[in-house]
Amino acid sequence: MTSFKKICNFSNKWLKKFSTEDSNIQDLMDYSMAEECMELGFSLELGHEFLRKYGKEAGKLAKLKEIIDEVNEIDLLGSAIFLNWRYFNHWAYDQSEILKEDNINWFILTLKHLYHLAARNEYLFKGEIKSFILRSDAMSFGLFPEEGQVIGQDIYLDFEGRISIKSYKYTNQVGRDKNFEKSDFKIRPEEAYRIFYEIKKYFGDKYDPFELMIMDVGSWDAVIENTEGKKYRFNGPLFENQHEDLAYLSVLIRTLLGRMDLFVFDGQAKTDRIKKLTLDYHRITEIPIDRFIFDKNFDRAIWDYKESIIINREENTIEHNKIIGEGCKVYQKFEVEGLIDSILDNFEEEDLFEKVKGNPEDAIGIPDEIRKYKLTIDYDKKPQRIIEGDFDKRGLPEDFPDFPEILKESLNFYNFEEILNPKFYEKFRRLKDQYIYCSLSFGSGEKTYYYRTEDDEIEEGDSVIVPVGPDNHEAVAFVDKVEYFYKEDVPFPLEKTKFIIEKYDEE
Repeated sequence: MTSFKKICNFSNKWLKKFSTEDSNIQDLMDYSMAEECMELGFSLELGHEFLRKYGKEAGKLAKLKEIIDEVNEIDLLGSAIFLNWRYFNHWAYDQSEILKEDNINWFILTLKHLYHLAARNEYLFKGEIKSFILRSDAMSFGLFPEEGQVIGQDIYLDFEGRISIKSYKYTNQVGRDKNFEKSDFKIRPEEAYRIFYEIKKYFGDKYDPFELMIMDVGSWDAVIENTEGKKYRFNGPLFENQHEDLAYLSVLIRTLLGRMDLFVFDGQAKTDRIKKLTLDYHRITEIPIDRFIFDKNFDRAIWDYKESIIINREENTIEHNKIIGEGCKVYQKFEVEGLIDSILDNFEEEDLFEKVKGNPEDAIGIPDEIRKYKLTIDYDKKPQRIIEGDFDKRGLPEDFPDFPEILKESLNFYNFEEILNPKFYEKFRRLKDQYIYCSLSFGSGEKTYYYRTEDDEIEEGDSVIVPVGPDNHEAVAFVDKVEYFYKEDVPFPLEKTKFIIEKYDEE
């Protein structure tokens, strides 16, 4: 079996020799190079195989730079190094040619890449996961934690779904090893398997031990033991934007363990949750009225309009209520499993709606109208927060626009779109012997053209791809109308009417 650790040592040793400013012939022509290459299984024959695969010019620096990222065969690359070294050692007219800048840089580039490949194979996980331990340390430079603040966590998970979590709190009085809270529980084995599958996918293929460590954040250390008892160790910065796969893993572990307070790999622990969010809106508008129609003692009417949205995590509901005057009240309620979590977890409860500028004293109000709002946020742990003000750009929190955007996007799917939609209630069913004719328009032109189709799912408003012109080149058209005709009633001869190719997918 190839010893990747020995290859790392080999690469490191010769990289230092080629990288030093005072490289000399004696050091670079040391015959130990040949002995070490043969011991690692590198051969001149495989070196020639490297050149056959990547081209003879790969023995020169310019070509090597083009193809080096494609090279992932350790035995071929190591053998290419052996072959090139052997050329200067044995066949070159002048051995000192190896000291030329391009030749030195060729060896530096290949040795660096060889080290990289070997180190990845040395560190990457192999086998099936038996257990997983993750220690996340949130202590970072320049930040002094508060008394009782969680500064680190240890997570243990095995293939049977057993979980043990330790949360360490900062204190001036006792050490880390004593001041912790421990929680032991189980998840289903299939949930543990799902976590292990994603862990293996990342640490068995994508983990890069050479990624730059970010020094001003916390860190994580992981130990993965396979079913053969071998332990693999990994580490990295506790940083949100380090790697999208680690971000996904962090969310997955928090979700399946039911612990949103875990640092995991990205440090994005949620120490609290929004339990309920209520937005109340109140508009009072004074409307001038015609004195000749109404009692002369009343020259103005008051329109008192109220609207509210209540998002309740515990009840898993969203309520939308409107009071349009005294005799008109509209109530709408959504209850969709998982919907509330997906909405509220979009927001960072720590700083949601924190910044409100407010209107200055010289701001001019809306004539005959007052618009106010009240935001009430209830948390699992923190006290209730209430934010009130004018319902306008300055009066609302700076991050308020994100709230209606996310809410509308989440609820649009559930609004009634069919029961009152003429597209459904005015649609005829095609009869057995009828043909489908579609009136299509192109661009901004008003003229329409008949095309046929046998696809009953094409509807008015769809975009389709059709053949156009004598050469039948493809173009996108808009379906203005869909009609059904018997053979004797068709608006354009069957044999002369072109067919729609397919619906147009804008993505």
